[in-house]
Amino acid sequence: MKNIDQLTTEESVISNLITNPKLLVDFKLKPYMFKNQEYQQVIEFIFETGKSDINSLYYKSREDTDFIPTDELKRLYKSEATSPIFFMQDQMNLLNSYVISQANELSQEYNKFPTRENMHLLIDELQKLNQLSIDKKNPTDEYIKKVMSETLSDEPRTLITTGFNSMDSKIYGFEKGQLNVIAARPSLGKTALALNMMWQMSIKGYTTSFFSLETTGDLVVQRLVSSIAKVELTEIKRSNNLGIEKTDKIMNALDLIKKSGLNIFDESNLTPQRVREQAMKKTDKPQIIFIDYLQLMKSDINTNDRRVEVETISRDLKNIANETGSVIVLLSQLNRGVESRNDKRPMMSDLKESGGIEADANMIMMLYREDYYDRETVDDFTGKSELEVNIAKNKDGETGVIKLDFYKKIQRFMDV
Repeated sequence: MKNIDQLTTEESVISNLITNPKLLVDFKLKPYMFKNQEYQQVIEFIFETGKSDINSLYYKSREDTDFIPTDELKRLYKSEATSPIFFMQDQMNLLNSYVISQANELSQEYNKFPTRENMHLLIDELQKLNQLSIDKKNPTDEYIKKVMSETLSDEPRTLITTGFNSMDSKIYGFEKGQLNVIAARPSLGKTALALNMMWQMSIKGYTTSFFSLETTGDLVVQRLVSSIAKVELTEIKRSNNLGIEKTDKIMNALDLIKKSGLNIFDESNLTPQRVREQAMKKTDKPQIIFIDYLQLMKSDINTNDRRVEVETISRDLKNIANETGSVIVLLSQLNRGVESRNDKRPMMSDLKESGGIEADANMIMMLYREDYYDRETVDDFTGKSELEVNIAKNKDGETGVIKLDFYKKIQRFMDV
């Protein structure tokens, strides 16, 4: 009786590659997904050279004693135990084995040190593993269908407007999957602007969240109430001798906030994983998540280089927006370099501790107020300032400067 030639899944994949070099265009795995170190080396060589034919591998084997032996190559090349029709399925089986093996290893590592921080890291890594896949078809047709449907549809495109006509006429609005940045020097108005935007979006039915790392939740609510009720923030803070009319306005504003369902969190140890937890909650419309602010966030992975850590946070937040279809609006500080220039209008190079945010962000808005630097121009009577919003980056639309009136006493912005 003739012996049946048998191959493992890894051997089958290698055998198919070297006997059918044209299959290389359909090869989706990575070297580290193979348990056999010799096969890892084979895949690394194939990636380096772009060739999987037996001749190239044979010459490599003769010259490098640490490479897979020529006898092993010959056995795999002459094997009749596989066929090109099994190539994709073998890859899928190998990938599944890799994912399960890695998940087990990660769980075992977590069980050695079961802390809350390590639990967040475990969840993050398992989610990344779960996203590994081998696409069996070209998704381009699906993208074409989606764009065609949107083009021919009578329904308007889903854009999340900011509530400011001058801004929306330029950027049209936010879209799901975006990471957008509002940057300014301290106390210039970025938090107030973010809260104004958030309120406009929440009353349109969007699930909105505000993560405050610097200010307590009750103070965030006070600022929001001041804007909605048009009662000066200092009066709300003092709260005595408000009078019936202003008290009614404040109570009505608080009722509106409660009914809107917006989420306000004050978390001094905010990490991207915590943001991911919120972004993954199911909603009918895209979620909008505001974070105040980037430089106070912490990475889920410890690093001694703060610049690298901030860039890692930025990249993680961008991935979260993409993966969940949410919109993340990230507030950011500007470095002191802007103060040394005659023209103190900020530039993207002024973003504090992060060059990576320039690459990750879909949109960057930079704020400037003349009266922030020139006290003689301050209107102490009305508290009104003119705020310049420089849309310095917009991947999908216009850039340029728009102006808003900022009534600081009531934390409210309005179109000029």
